[in-house]
Amino acid sequence: MKRFVVFALSLAAVAGIFWFMVSELDREPSGRDEPPAVILRAPEDFVVENIGIATFEAAAAALNSSSGEEVGVEFSDDGDAVILLADRVEQKITEMRAARTGTLVERTWSGDVGRRLAWAADNGNLDVPGLSPPVGKNLYH
Repeated sequence: MKRFVVFALSLAAVAGIFWFMVSELDREPSGRDEPPAVILRAPEDFVVENIGIATFEAAAAALNSSSGEEVGVEFSDDGDAVILLADRVEQKITEMRAARTGTLVERTWSGDVGRRLAWAADNGNLDVPGLSPPVGKNLYH
């Protein structure tokens, strides 16, 4: 009788583990499809245009051709959600990026907004030779 009880408990444990593993197959993988804990949003004083799916070059060209002192473009670049803001008064460009992996990053370039945007439209980045590098930070809270 004791062997039967041990066998029945062992069989129930194996069945429970099997049921749990099979039920996990139907679940979505975590991390990529979940919304970020920090919402990516431009400051209210910026006029931001959503341009959909675009390359960084196209977004920089669109931002460079826009008029206004505080303007931005929102776009999707290779699965990342990006907001690119140009402040022509303070002469700085801010990129807020929510990577598809869940990482949220903000980088700010200071100096000569027009030159940086023209460079980025041709080269795909805002790192113009002779101008200061960006200052970056992770956005978690």
